[in-house]
Amino acid sequence: MSTPIFPIRECYCPAHFGNAYEAMWPREMAAYLGEMKWWGFNRYGDWITTTDICNPFTSDAFWDLAKEQFDRKKKAFLAAQELGLALNLIVTPNHVYLDQLRPHYAAVKGPRIQGQLICPSHDEARKVIFENFEHWFGAFAASGIRLSAFTAFAYDYGACGCEKCKPWILTFARLMKEIHAIAGKHHPGIEPWFCSWWWTPEEHALLNDWAAKEAPGWLKAITLHIEYGQTIAPARIPATLAGIAAQGADGFQAYSEGVFDDCNKALLAGLGSGQYKEPAHALRHYAKRYFGTPPNMADRWADWMLPWGDRTKANLRVSRFQWDQLSRTVKPTWRLAHWRCKMELESLDRQIGQPKDDEWTPEKLKLADKFWSEQEYLQRNIYKLGPVRHVFTPKFMPPLWYDSWQRKVQSAPKQQQMQKEA
Repeated sequence: MSTPIFPIRECYCPAHFGNAYEAMWPREMAAYLGEMKWWGFNRYGDWITTTDICNPFTSDAFWDLAKEQFDRKKKAFLAAQELGLALNLIVTPNHVYLDQLRPHYAAVKGPRIQGQLICPSHDEARKVIFENFEHWFGAFAASGIRLSAFTAFAYDYGACGCEKCKPWILTFARLMKEIHAIAGKHHPGIEPWFCSWWWTPEEHALLNDWAAKEAPGWLKAITLHIEYGQTIAPARIPATLAGIAAQGADGFQAYSEGVFDDCNKALLAGLGSGQYKEPAHALRHYAKRYFGTPPNMADRWADWMLPWGDRTKANLRVSRFQWDQLSRTVKPTWRLAHWRCKMELESLDRQIGQPKDDEWTPEKLKLADKFWSEQEYLQRNIYKLGPVRHVFTPKFMPPLWYDSWQRKVQSAPKQQQMQKEA
């Protein structure tokens, strides 16, 4: 069965929380965007970051973190535009800068409602929201950036649970319709998109009814959240593309949090653009391009990578033997080093197992220390990350043995669970 071809192939790369997109310097990011285009993406997205920073448009500091972040976002958008990629700005409308928070117009928080939020039903807060968007859209336009769309998130970060804002999904929709008018002044023809991340079925129904009655034809599209995984998914990605095509989707917005999913992005865009007919074909070209392997060895590299679609089932003994043979004649790159590190981490994880609190022997504690050292090497020397925040800290999504290890050593932070979807 052939993989469907999608006209919209976006890679959403939020530069935030210390991830690779935030850490990369402008020319490095421009080069990586060039690779994303080569894989088959034709649209680029980034998020307006207000988390943990103050308003760069009012700060009297000559060049603070907020200014640097915003400047790098502009440079990344310009680089993508020069490559011919369409541009999509992801927005969370009532999430504001730290110095814009005030107790008297703070949003009411609750389930799904988190972040630096203010209440859009309060006149003063609403003015702050509109001023932010005037600054953002205006600054992008003044830099020569022409946004083709924005995608608005109602949650994460966003929402307000006060009585005036209920039902939130309609307050959000009406707010974004006004914001679209601001965007249109600076970016004529910009399309309004919504993302239904954390929406409930009831909110979908309310939004559809509102759109039909109050704004027929206004909303261009809605993106739906579908995970495609953090490891290679040679079987899952073609199945996902076939599945969303069967539901009438004409594109995808791949949510990427860094370069660690490099091979997944190449698979998704290569298959979704029709550049490659099957995963093995995409992986052969990946090996030739990034490992410098001759064509006659590319098939062997593809065969080596394919089993890692499920790391828990990969045969480590066979993988190590083949790796030693294949890696001798290829050029050393961060992508190659990434694979070596992931293989080593998997080996250490299996050796540690899932010991109970009283089963942590000195040998297993040494293995755990080697695991953290290898992970630090991966993050700092290969991904080139600095301080990371939020979901990128080790207490989120750690190994299965983390909790019992934490109780044993007492010095590590407790695991923090990710917030569940609606």
